[in-house]
Amino acid sequence: MNKEQYIEYAKKTFNGKSLEIILNQIELFFTENVVVNKNHYKVGENVKLIKGTFIHGISGGLDNFDWTVENGFVSSDFNGSKKANKFFNNVGMWNIQKDCMLIDYIKNYSGVTLGYTIGRGPESKKEARLIPYQEFEKEITKINNDENIWMWNAEQTKEIRFIPSLASNKIQIAFIINMDSEYAKKLKHADIFNSEIDKDVLKYFIVEQAIDKFMNEERDAFTTDRESAIMFGLPIKLVEGVLIGRKLENNNDAINHIKSKLPDCYICNLDGKVICSTLNSK
Repeated sequence: MNKEQYIEYAKKTFNGKSLEIILNQIELFFTENVVVNKNHYKVGENVKLIKGTFIHGISGGLDNFDWTVENGFVSSDFNGSKKANKFFNNVGMWNIQKDCMLIDYIKNYSGVTLGYTIGRGPESKKEARLIPYQEFEKEITKINNDENIWMWNAEQTKEIRFIPSLASNKIQIAFIINMDSEYAKKLKHADIFNSEIDKDVLKYFIVEQAIDKFMNEERDAFTTDRESAIMFGLPIKLVEGVLIGRKLENNNDAINHIKSKLPDCYICNLDGKVICSTLNSK
C-alpha cells in the first residue's frame, strides 16, 4: 500500500486525537531527507546496544525480509491483514532498557523468566526476573538453599518466540533499529506504552476489555517491562543492523542477499559480533 491508501484507512478507522496521531505518524514515516543516526562497525567487533534501541524480529525467510525492507515496519492492520490479537494498529518492538553489549542481551533473553514467592501467607511477596541462558540450574540451586523462597515457576522469555536466540532456531532475522535521532524520537512518542497516551486513544490500539488492566498493570519480567508498540509503524531507514540466527550465519548466499538490500547496515550473529560490516566502516 502507498501513503494515500494508508491515509484513507486511517480516516475510516480513527477519530479525534487518535486520527491526529496516526496522520502525523504516516507523515513522519514518509518524510525524506531526514537525519538518522546509525552506528558502524568493522567485522569482528562487538555490537553495543544503547538504551532506547529497538529490536524487531520477523518470521519466515528472505521473502518476508524483502517485503519488510520494501515496506518498512507497518501494522498488518493497515495492510489488510486482520489478526486476532490484544494489540492492533501498531507494531511491537523490544525496547532496550539500558546500555549493554548485544551478546549480554542475547544471553539474557535466551534464558527463562523466573517467578518466585518470598514467604508464605498474606505477607508473602511475588517477584520476577530473567535468568540468562544456561544459568537456570545454578539459579534453582540458590532457590533450594533459600528458606525465604517458598515456591517458584519459570517460562521461556517472549523474546525467544520473536527474535533470533540461543534457545530456538524458529526466528532467524531481526532488525536493530536506532531510535537516537530527533526524527526517530518523534515517531517513538506514539508508543501505546507511553504513559501520556490517554484511554480514549488506546481504544483504537488495544481490545476494549484489556485497556484498564493495561493502563494500571505493574509491569515486570513476565508482563513484560521491556516492550514498545508504535502506532502505525516505523520506516526501514532507521535500521542500523541485522541480527541473524545460527541457520543463516554460514549461509553466504543469504548474507549477501541481506547486504544487497541494506548496504549501509551491518550484519551480526548470536555471539554479538559483526560478520559483515557497513559500507561506512573503515
